[in-house]
Amino acid sequence: MALALLAFVPVPDAPFSPGPSTASTPAPGVSPLKTIVTVKSSAYCTALGLHFNGAFAPMHSNDITIARAGVQLDDINTLFSKPDYVNRFVSARASLGKQVGALLDSLPHEQDEINKLREGEKATSDPQAAAQMHDTADQLQRAWDKQHQLAIDLQGVVQSMMEYNIFADQPLGANDLENETLPADMKNIKSYLRYDGQRQAIADDEAKAVDIAYDIATNRCSAP
Repeated sequence: MALALLAFVPVPDAPFSPGPSTASTPAPGVSPLKTIVTVKSSAYCTALGLHFNGAFAPMHSNDITIARAGVQLDDINTLFSKPDYVNRFVSARASLGKQVGALLDSLPHEQDEINKLREGEKATSDPQAAAQMHDTADQLQRAWDKQHQLAIDLQGVVQSMMEYNIFADQPLGANDLENETLPADMKNIKSYLRYDGQRQAIADDEAKAVDIAYDIATNRCSAP
């Protein structure tokens, strides 16, 4: 049996114009998965093909979800300047809540696959091969940790929005001398969450995992 190893290189700073989010709509700055190499069947190579894919595919889906959550954050940054800010607030809160739920639901499965990938290092007696398997799992773990943290941060935004009475409280960002004199970054929720930096860090860790997995697949596991 041969397995396809899937990989992509994310581009988190790609330009994007906000629009309706659907399953067929490309997410901002996230490239599609593609088959880069087919690996041969052995305990070690099967572990790579099964569990790298098993971790990376949902991780890629989470990158798409996180990218789309950024659209909601952009809306939140500007919605109080709009006459229909109440409807925009409710809509952004609902959308962001669904995206956070999807992230939190997928993360345990990702973690399980990363753990199984790491176990794959025991399937070889070659210490260098074992070290490579460990390293690619470690890079995926680093990306997972950052995805998990960003999911928790976004969950905090949703919780704050749930607690905010949009119908009674003064709109956030209303004409207020103290608010008007704040630096722009302090009024930008993306900046507050370090959203772009976290996405870039996730992308960097994923790219390193892909590089190691690709090296394993081509030099140790390439099917004839």
